[in-house]
Amino acid sequence: MISVRSCVACALGAFFLVGSVGGVYGDDDRSPNALFAEAVFCSNFSSNDDESLILSDGVELGVSISDADRTESLARGGDGLVARFKKGGYITVSEEANDSLKVSGSELTFGLRVKCAPNVWNDSPLMSKHGGHDKLAFNLFCIEDKLGAEVGTTGNRSLISERAPRSETLDPAAALEGWHDVYCRVNSAKAELFVDGRCYDEDFVVGELRTNDVPFVIGAQYDSDDPNSKPRAAFEGEIDFVAVWNRALSDEEIVALSGGSEKVDKRSRTERAYPESMNYWTPPNRYGVGDCMPFCVDGVFHFMYLLDVNRHGAKNGLGAHQWIQATSTDLKHWTHQPFVLAIDDQNEGSICTGSVFYYEGTYYAFYANRAVEYVMPDGERKTTYGLLCMATSSDGIHFEKQDPQPLFLLPEGYGQGTRDPVVFKSPSDGRFHMYATTSYRGKGCWAHAVSDNLKNWELLDPVYTHKPGEPECPDWFKWRDDYYVIANHLNGFYKKSKSPLGPWEVPDVPNVLLNGAVNVPKTAPAPFGDDRRIICGWTRERGFGGSAVFHELIRYEDGTLGEKFVPEMVPETLDPVVSEENVDASEPRALETPERFRLRMRLSFDPANLDLMRDVVLQYADDAQIRVVFSDRAVTLNSFRMERVDFSTGIIALDVIATNNVVDVCVNDSRTVTDANRDPQARKLLLTNEANKYVTIETLEVAPLK
Repeated sequence: MISVRSCVACALGAFFLVGSVGGVYGDDDRSPNALFAEAVFCSNFSSNDDESLILSDGVELGVSISDADRTESLARGGDGLVARFKKGGYITVSEEANDSLKVSGSELTFGLRVKCAPNVWNDSPLMSKHGGHDKLAFNLFCIEDKLGAEVGTTGNRSLISERAPRSETLDPAAALEGWHDVYCRVNSAKAELFVDGRCYDEDFVVGELRTNDVPFVIGAQYDSDDPNSKPRAAFEGEIDFVAVWNRALSDEEIVALSGGSEKVDKRSRTERAYPESMNYWTPPNRYGVGDCMPFCVDGVFHFMYLLDVNRHGAKNGLGAHQWIQATSTDLKHWTHQPFVLAIDDQNEGSICTGSVFYYEGTYYAFYANRAVEYVMPDGERKTTYGLLCMATSSDGIHFEKQDPQPLFLLPEGYGQGTRDPVVFKSPSDGRFHMYATTSYRGKGCWAHAVSDNLKNWELLDPVYTHKPGEPECPDWFKWRDDYYVIANHLNGFYKKSKSPLGPWEVPDVPNVLLNGAVNVPKTAPAPFGDDRRIICGWTRERGFGGSAVFHELIRYEDGTLGEKFVPEMVPETLDPVVSEENVDASEPRALETPERFRLRMRLSFDPANLDLMRDVVLQYADDAQIRVVFSDRAVTLNSFRMERVDFSTGIIALDVIATNNVVDVCVNDSRTVTDANRDPQARKLLLTNEANKYVTIETLEVAPLK
């Protein structure tokens, strides 16, 4: 039995534990037994005689388990004996042990190995120092088919909270009552929830850990700090061991406690258990895709993006965004990579949008840190101030933040900090240039700075965009003989020039950059493959942070741009459920379709009759439709309009992809419009050819997505 007293003694080096599977461990050993020895509290529930544990009815200690489960227990530092809980049973620790669990400061790790009965997943405390949400120190629980953790701090407006869905944590072939290793790790920057060695979710720390005098209980929680109250106990199942540390364990230590590198789930927090295309993709759990920052080097497409938690609500609303990426050489097979830029300092309120610039073997990531508080050179303190920063990498995967930070500060007349830097090298002067979002004397602009070494920057006159508000997330790229910038204010629009530094002019053509509900379109500074340009953005179907959208740009002879689906990233389909020619839809025509589908339709007409023609309408939900408006030379998707469509050929070819999250429309393989899917569960397709006298629906095909 690892009692409370023996844990404290081991942490002080009084003696060593003899491990069940690895012999004697010394002070520097990172085995599970050595880790348990330094915990402020740990128990493997070997004996009913342990005075540090107070058992209610319905709890039995020292219960033997199967040989296979015993082997797994020993591999994690247990002894093959467990505590068995009937519903309503719980364990309270002694007053002395409870005092040791008042962990203050900024670091904490707590966790257990647990086997839940199937019926407890709805709402069951696992281990807690609770007392109500205004008192809570820390908590592990099951609720709504998820494992969860909560931590109380002095500065967060609400509890730090993480979740891991049962459908992700359980091997589909395993029984619902299988064993799981669950740990919550807290440092001064963030709290992370690990299940079976994999980090599933995180939240962000403001202030320090909160402590309380509420008893620490296992299998239950106190919902108030009333000393006369009884804990709420709903757990049923078995617990191998529990432990609490007054420090943040390393990734390697959590792996050791979860069975070792051969047993843990090696997927990243953004990766599901099956391969996925990144188009129309959203990360698992509570994550979402925020602003995208793609770039290409040596045939590798790096899809970098802001990893959003809680729809910009994390860290008291600052966002707490971090950069992460997936990479591909063919746009079909993707590898989820570790963080590019993670929040590892409490003063980092959010690592905001930026860009990556590759030069002479080094990757430079330029970004803005929305500092929680920044002390200006004159001593003035500013909150949520945007600071331009830089990190570097030799492989495009592992980045290291660099000093000095910030790279420079804006003088009087500019707005509250700056953000969204994009960096490029101008062939006209051989210098590095940076555009970054801000305002100057009340007018939205891009700050413009130059450098000879990417470290020391000189501020020039600002670049104005002639649009209201601040033109967020600038993008710059060269394509053949033209230079382009993208200004993201509301919807993205592009400007072009024959010079790398402008003057920039808006072409007299319709806006084509991820038209519709896609936010912050950006493309890579260098082309992908044979002179291809892939543009990325995200949909706002659930507030900030949604699904990724990839399209391919088209460059016409005059330098203007079009947009189409990326061939490699179009979802695969099953056999069509509808495949017809010369379709009669003069009366509303209901079409058989699944929730997720691809629809292709070709319309032919005489362009001389456009002003006489009514619409062709495809309704796919109660209040959602695609409409070909001949008289206006437009195609609409719900409230979004694709203006100035070319109807002169007498052909309109519609290609529609509807996923769980997104509806994407491509017209004549040259224009696109996209919207979030409003109600995929209410899917229906109703086709009406109101212009039946003038328009022929030559072909119609509907196929389910795989």
